[in-house]
Amino acid sequence: MKFLFRYSLLLVLFAGTQLSAIAQNAVEEWDWSKCLQHTIDNNLQLKQAEINIQLGEATLKQQKLNYSPSVNASTNYNLRVGNNFNFFTSAYTQELVHFQDYGLNVSQTVFDGLIIANNIKKSKLDVEALQFDQQTLQNNIVLQMLAAFLNIMNAKEQEQQALQQQQITREQYERIKTMIEAGAAAEQATLDIEAQLASEELTLAQINNQLALAYLQLKIILQLPVDKDITVKIPALPESWSVAPLSDVMTVYNNALQSQPQVKSSQLKTKSAEKAIDIAKGNYYPSLNLIANASTFYSSQNKITRQQLTGNTTAIGIVEGTFQRVLIPETQTTQSKNPYGKQLNQNFSYAVGLGLTIPIYNKYQVKTAVKQSRLQHQLAIINEQQTNLELYNNIQQAYLKASASLESYKAAEKNYRTAQKSYDYATERLQAGSIQQLDVNLAKSNLLIALSRLSQSKYEYLFNSKVLDFYEGKPITLE
Repeated sequence: MKFLFRYSLLLVLFAGTQLSAIAQNAVEEWDWSKCLQHTIDNNLQLKQAEINIQLGEATLKQQKLNYSPSVNASTNYNLRVGNNFNFFTSAYTQELVHFQDYGLNVSQTVFDGLIIANNIKKSKLDVEALQFDQQTLQNNIVLQMLAAFLNIMNAKEQEQQALQQQQITREQYERIKTMIEAGAAAEQATLDIEAQLASEELTLAQINNQLALAYLQLKIILQLPVDKDITVKIPALPESWSVAPLSDVMTVYNNALQSQPQVKSSQLKTKSAEKAIDIAKGNYYPSLNLIANASTFYSSQNKITRQQLTGNTTAIGIVEGTFQRVLIPETQTTQSKNPYGKQLNQNFSYAVGLGLTIPIYNKYQVKTAVKQSRLQHQLAIINEQQTNLELYNNIQQAYLKASASLESYKAAEKNYRTAQKSYDYATERLQAGSIQQLDVNLAKSNLLIALSRLSQSKYEYLFNSKVLDFYEGKPITLE
């Protein structure tokens, strides 16, 4: 009984381990929403962009804090050996002197040529531009993911079509063998259809390679491990598509100027460059600072001096005529250490004042900085114009590609219908014995080519239409 119990327990544990391994190796299904959310949450480039935004916000906070005063405390300790001047006795003495001072300095900017104010405005513009740069990066990644996603959908559709055609060919092969056995067909027919099967096997292998490459591209964009096994959930696609007439490209372009993040980023960078000019010019003006400080010190040379009567007298002279001695009381002078805390209190002092700095000659550094900032502003203007021009060209190209891909799809659909009719007719003639299997194989090859072109043109149109929707301000989605 104990043996059976232990054996049963081992079987249960082994089965649990196998089920756990199977669960770990299960294929994950990813739909468009999951891919999009994973990219937004985990893409390293987007994380770098987020850190750049945080750095910009930290710079902005620091610029705002420049309005506050600067406060600094200091202390110094010195051990002086040898012949030292005593400020309390105005004499040089040979002694070991301990000296320590304390200071508190406060400086508040009153006027700086509006440099602080313009730095704050520039930092705000820089942070907003970084946020739009992040949105631009996210849009570009989403468009790349869209292309990879549609490539997978295209390859899967072609794979399904190829499998269906392969199944039809195998059924034909079995039918031909039956006819040969019945004496209704020649042996040559099997060779032709076997060649067709081999050709379809090659086509299916090529489609599988295309599908693997599409999955690899999607994993790279999602930044997933290459060995991670995922499958894409194919969304339901519309039965037919059409492109609304784009009669006024300028209307779409003007709307895009208001919505596209790369345009807003370039505009903000131009404004930031304008503020950089104002910042550089601010150094032409004098700066005025309010200054306050408090200080105290301790010195071992500072002594407490006391005089005490000894009870004795000392003759200092004789009164004329009486010859009486003039006596004065004797005193004794003693010195003791002045306490540390008492000295700090005695020596405490403070001062308040204004500091004015007037630039006179600075080796043309300010003039050079102003010139450089103006040139940077001109570059920003050119970059903004270049961004707008690229946007206009992209909108035109998106519309032309969407329209052309729709026409290609319509032509491919017509070609497919014709190829299907030709193949059906060839099949009927083969059954009637009026043509050979080789002619049917040719008709089927044409059908497969037409199917491939139809699928390719459909997904090409779908991608271009989504790009056009993107420039019109619509969200990128497949659902």
